[in-house]
This record gives sequence, structure tokens and C-alpha cells, in this order.
Amino acid sequence: MPAARLLIVMLVLASVALGGCGSDHPIRDLHQRAEQARDRLRKRVEKVLTRIEKAVPQATPETQSPASRGRTETTQIESFLDDVLTSVDAYWTKTLTAAGRPEPRIARVWVEPGDILRTGCGVAADDSAAFYCPTDDTIYVAVVLAARLWRGIARDFPGERAGYGHAVGDFGLAYVVAHEYAHDVQQELGLYTQTPRTGVEPFELQADCMAGLWGNSVYRAGKLQPGDVEEAMSTAAAAGDFDYGNVQHHGTPQERRAAWLDGFRSGDPAVCARYVPA
Repeated sequence: MPAARLLIVMLVLASVALGGCGSDHPIRDLHQRAEQARDRLRKRVEKVLTRIEKAVPQATPETQSPASRGRTETTQIESFLDDVLTSVDAYWTKTLTAAGRPEPRIARVWVEPGDILRTGCGVAADDSAAFYCPTDDTIYVAVVLAARLWRGIARDFPGERAGYGHAVGDFGLAYVVAHEYAHDVQQELGLYTQTPRTGVEPFELQADCMAGLWGNSVYRAGKLQPGDVEEAMSTAAAAGDFDYGNVQHHGTPQERRAAWLDGFRSGDPAVCARYVPA
């Protein structure tokens, strides 16, 4: 089965399994109850997003950027990164195992200030690192970059340099971690064996969508704080670029923001399958 179809089937099964776990009713009733629960949740999320969209209508240079509200000490940053990774890992472990897939396995390195580390991908991890390396199956995030992003003083994001979005805040940083973890999930599902015809953009937008799925799970758990969604949307926009002719083009600010919102709005993993190249 092609990887794209496998992802769709697997994620649909996951969404059904997660919605109906623990019921003794017949399968038909189980599916109906799960669909009703998802519909109620979707309406609640849409209500929240309608309010947010009025405050931050679209990713443009005129979009108002949120202010950072989080912790800023580097020791706290490392602890926060661990907490986010644990939460994202728990979400994907539940999602994948519910679909009969192995739970994900991944390593992480929080690059200490001033360190320059060799990686399996031939790219050095330094104070600007924020990437996933499929060769050594490791997420690299620099403590310096994380702290700067949290405080809203990082200026390394291409969309932001072009005037779109602002990389800022604790949940902006959480979005980055969730995005990089999503690349590991793509690796686990065998999607990296495909050769994208249009560069890496489909993988990057799908990872944004998958990061939005995790954001939805945080919302459902009642753990989102005021301003968190705005921080994630703004950081996603800041991470976009307009280098269309480059195979490393990751998607425009508008596309990246929209992809995150796709996952956050629906909470349904199958939605993110549309980004995978056929």
C-alpha cells in the first residue's frame, strides 16, 4: 500500500479508536457516539478560533503579534522543552498505538550555549539549531534559540524577517518542538522513503498540521492559557518563507499558519494526510 494511503487508513483508524475507547456498546453505536463527541469538540474549537481570528485575522505584515508571557531562564527553558516533548510523545504514542502501530521512538539533544555538535545528517547543531535529523533519529534544539524565541527576540525566522508573524512565547516554542517531533512520526510511517516532486514543502506543511493536532489535544485537556494559540499561529507564520525556487522552501507564512490551524481545528489526524505527496 502506498505510504500516503497507509497514513490515511492508519490515521482514520486512530481517530475512531481514540474516540470510542472503553465503550461496551455495539460498533455502530460506538462510531456514532465518537462522531457526536468529535462534532461537539469541533464546535467548541471553532468558537475559540472565531474569537482568535477576529484578533489575528491573517498572516500579514500588519498582523498584531502577541507578547511573550512565559518563563525565560535557560534552566527553566530546558525543563520546559522536556515537558513539551513528554506531552507530544504521549499524544503520538496514544494515537499510533490505537491504530495498531508501534509507539514512536526518538532521541533529543538540547544544544547547550556555545556547543557545536556533529549530527548524523552532516549538519552541525549550534546555537541556532532547531531541526530533526532522520539519520540519527534525533531532535536538536538550541537552548539559546529556544530562550530567544520564548522572549520574542529571535530574528532568525525568514517569515518574520519579511514582516510576517513573530516567533514568540512558550507556546510558540512548543509549536517548534511539536513540528520537529512530527518529522519523526513521518519517518516512523515510512513517508521519508518517498521522493517529493516539489521539494520538502509537503512534509513541512504536514508537520505543521500534525503540530496543530497536538495543540488540539492540549486544548481538550484544558491546559491552554490565554494567548497560547496566538503564539503558535504567529510563530508558524514567522517560520514561513518565500523562496519558491528552492527545494528547501517550507511554505509561505500564510500556508504554514493555515496548516497548523487545520490540525488544531479538527483534532482529526486524517486531515493532515492531504499534505503528503501522492
